[in-house]
Amino acid sequence: MQENKGRISWKAFRLLLINPLTAAVYLVFLQRLYRLCQFGGKRRNIPILAGCMIFFCVMLLIAIIAAIKKGRRIEEQTNIVKETELRKKNKGRWLYRGYMSVLLLFFIGTTLFYGEKIVLSASNFNGKLSWFLYERTHKRTVEIAHDNVFSGGIDKMIADLGQKLHMPEDLYVATSFNLHFKPDGTITSLETYLYGNDDRGNLKTYLINYDGSKSKRATVYLDGSVSEQDKDRKKLQPMVDILKQVDLEEAVQQWREEEYGIIYYGVRDWGNDSTGINWVDLNEGRPANSETGSNIRGYTVSVFVPGKENEITPIRYLAASEEEEQSDREALAEEKPAAINPDEEFQFKNGDWFRLNVVDAALGSRFYTLECSDDGGKSWKVVNQDPFLGQAGVAAGIAFIDEKLGFFCLSHNGGDEAELYRTDDGGKTTEPVQLPYSVMEKDPDQDSPFDFPQMPYEEDGILKMVIGQGADGEQEVLYHSEDGGISWEFVMENR
Repeated sequence: MQENKGRISWKAFRLLLINPLTAAVYLVFLQRLYRLCQFGGKRRNIPILAGCMIFFCVMLLIAIIAAIKKGRRIEEQTNIVKETELRKKNKGRWLYRGYMSVLLLFFIGTTLFYGEKIVLSASNFNGKLSWFLYERTHKRTVEIAHDNVFSGGIDKMIADLGQKLHMPEDLYVATSFNLHFKPDGTITSLETYLYGNDDRGNLKTYLINYDGSKSKRATVYLDGSVSEQDKDRKKLQPMVDILKQVDLEEAVQQWREEEYGIIYYGVRDWGNDSTGINWVDLNEGRPANSETGSNIRGYTVSVFVPGKENEITPIRYLAASEEEEQSDREALAEEKPAAINPDEEFQFKNGDWFRLNVVDAALGSRFYTLECSDDGGKSWKVVNQDPFLGQAGVAAGIAFIDEKLGFFCLSHNGGDEAELYRTDDGGKTTEPVQLPYSVMEKDPDQDSPFDFPQMPYEEDGILKMVIGQGADGEQEVLYHSEDGGISWEFVMENR
């Protein structure tokens, strides 16, 4: 008999390894693996997964031992006994084949069903697994060796980051360069979003967060998205050059506070307000421009006391050169339209623009400010420092019904739920929108709730909004509001 070669009974092996009990445990294993990949919950799911793996190992060992013993007993039997056994086996062959076929179909079906769900949880921020993979491929940590602005200088801190991350030589500020330090010069925190093009012209981005009270290593997220419009106004090098000509230690001694800050946005327009401005010359042989006309404008580094900007006037070190001014004029004359990201940007037909700007990141989540522009995106001003009221997540939409009424959406947990925020004063203040359960949710499904609102829109004078299930499901329901989005009522289920 072919199955007895090598003293192993393969039929006994299959019967012990493929049976209803292992099928049930395999189903539990796949369910828990999917929940771990989609929703997380290590403490709840990993012990069960480990128990299933131990069970499979034990069953495999038992099957191997039993198959070997069974094979030896069959080999010791006489030919007459073998022939008798063969006739018995022929009688139950169809039953055996049917039994094994059903179990194999079950294993294949459950593997394909949950395998697809696990693959989806790893793509497009649809689940915890996608965030885990994103962190593994896009997150870096860099030790900051030069952490003193007095002795080392900011240029050496940037050099630490550049050496480890292989950053391009020419860097630009996407948001701001915001650094805090103690009276002795020790850097306590840094938040910035930099970008540049490598030798091959590929865009590289660096979202950097450093908290000296927790670690001497900065967290850096790579390969983000950024608009390169007006990047000549956002060069990082002028900040470094300005600070080389400034005695920071002497500048902050007059305040005698516990913490100081440096912030840089690139070129800033101050109009005719010369308060706190100190001109710095970046070109040798050319005197610094100290005129205070109607258009004070240039690369500006502000030194300030955090939390006391209204009480203590910041010192603003401003530099401008003929070359930079010419470059700025050319960039403004081009008037290139910036790409719209519907999750973070909204533009009115008249060119006015709102955007949610990333200012910090932690564990895959983002913190945003709300900014606006009335010149088509050439210059921006902060409207709200914290539109999501201290909550971190990923922006999932921004829309304005008019110049005052607008909505913002912030997603959490890998995109399986989101919160809606409302403003009726152009973004200066915001409040969370309380979303009622729909009539479909008298007995809400905890695994697939309707908790991912899309952006409201106006139709026939009434606000309407679709609420989906995010990464939890594909069903949607429609709500409407007759009071400007303060309260919402269920309308129908979207098919």
